[in-house]
Amino acid sequence: MTKIRTTPIKSMLLIATIIACMLFSGCMAALGSSDQKLVVGEVWTMGSADPAMHNYELNNFLVAEGLTSISPDFKIVPCLADSWETVGSDSWRFHLNKNVEFHDGSKLTADDVVSSLERTMKMNPSVTGQLNIKKISKADDYTIDITTNTSDASLPARMAYGRASIYKINENSDGTISTPICTGPFKFVSYDKASDTLELAKNEKYRGGAPKLDSVTIRFGIGDANARQMAIESGEVDFTTEPPLGSTKSLQSNSNLNVTIHPLCQGYKLKFGDISKAPYDDVSVRRAIAYSVDRKSIADDILLGRGKASDGNALTPGLAWRNNDLKGYSYDTKKAKDLLSEAGWKDTDGDGILDKDGKPFKITLYTWPQRPALPSIAQAVQSQFKEIGIDADVRIMEWDAISDRADEWGMISVAGGDACMMIPDPSYYLEGQFLSSNDDYHYKNAKVDELILKARSTFDEDKRNDLYKQVQKIVYDEDCAQIPIAFHYLCVVTKKDVKGYVPNPAHHDYCISSGIYRE
Repeated sequence: MTKIRTTPIKSMLLIATIIACMLFSGCMAALGSSDQKLVVGEVWTMGSADPAMHNYELNNFLVAEGLTSISPDFKIVPCLADSWETVGSDSWRFHLNKNVEFHDGSKLTADDVVSSLERTMKMNPSVTGQLNIKKISKADDYTIDITTNTSDASLPARMAYGRASIYKINENSDGTISTPICTGPFKFVSYDKASDTLELAKNEKYRGGAPKLDSVTIRFGIGDANARQMAIESGEVDFTTEPPLGSTKSLQSNSNLNVTIHPLCQGYKLKFGDISKAPYDDVSVRRAIAYSVDRKSIADDILLGRGKASDGNALTPGLAWRNNDLKGYSYDTKKAKDLLSEAGWKDTDGDGILDKDGKPFKITLYTWPQRPALPSIAQAVQSQFKEIGIDADVRIMEWDAISDRADEWGMISVAGGDACMMIPDPSYYLEGQFLSSNDDYHYKNAKVDELILKARSTFDEDKRNDLYKQVQKIVYDEDCAQIPIAFHYLCVVTKKDVKGYVPNPAHHDYCISSGIYRE
């Protein structure tokens, strides 16, 4: 072997040359891969890693998958199941992809699907109602039969729901799961509850090909919009959403950032606390309130390009089952005042506030801070209500505290983010909002219940869509059961070198893409 002798200077030059060669040729795979990291600043909290309670978060960050999935154009597509068909009026059969592996290398089987869905429904009862599942059984190692409580044409769509994602049962001694083992493009590394931080790594063996990022860190619970703006501007995070409404132009002018705005299947609306009690049990009062809301000014002056005034229907334009022929409620303060007067609300003492039977029309508008538009919308509505003689107080608090106040006299929730497509089927939103057995504000209409239940068991798509369009006509135009204000557009801010993000408007609020990479 020939020995090469070098002087110190030559050694340094040789080392520099080798390093340069490796850098430019891509020989330093480890160094190159270290750049493929993404830190996400997330609005909402997580709280634990147990997939029975937090499957939606794991699904949004591509750790967990369901039997079906949602495409960006709202189609139900195969995921863990290759195909499915009905095997009776109230039963569906799903055929699993036989090439799916969990992150630990074990094969996904029917037993895993049955056990994970049963565990999720047991631990998270709200999921049981959302999935409408009566029984799950194994037909063979790669076939599952699901029986629904009622004949249900929407089940394949319900199985795309993030909370129906599949995972391996690896419980701790206390019955919880702290290390979820799933099937997606990214796999769980760790979760720190104190900092609400989730660490993920790419699944090198993912059946659809490994993602381009090597790792993803999600910092949950950055609920303040200003804090999210500061985090992305300072470089603390690489990807975030929902910065303050007034920050869009300054963020767009920042050469280190990329700002995109995407329509979602979400919207801002007014939801009455209890529609069965005064003052909202009178449809004339609800209609008067609808006429008092200046949607265009809210969209133009508050949303600032991150939303569009509603046409009277809360469902996002473009959906096949959307009724595009609703009359809606225009901005008309005279009509609003006339309706209130006919309903017996008059200013008897000249203080500018309407009253009836000695009770002033003083109400509370509740909303929450995480979505930056909500407090401003609430204040705008407060001002518009004053024009028609309604005295409204705005209170901003966490959603759990707001839901506890639903029975208060005059309570209205200024809501935002109801996701019409978390289950890509009209049943998800319309049943959840207007079926009398499901709603949280005591709306009840026997005809609406009849139409919704008939649509659930109707397998002809065109006939189903027609039934749901009839529902929309009743709840929005006739009953004014809710008051849509505007459609919500999501603002996504990333560092300039973050590429490959593909928005999926069906998710709440977004999910990352396996094709994201750092340039």
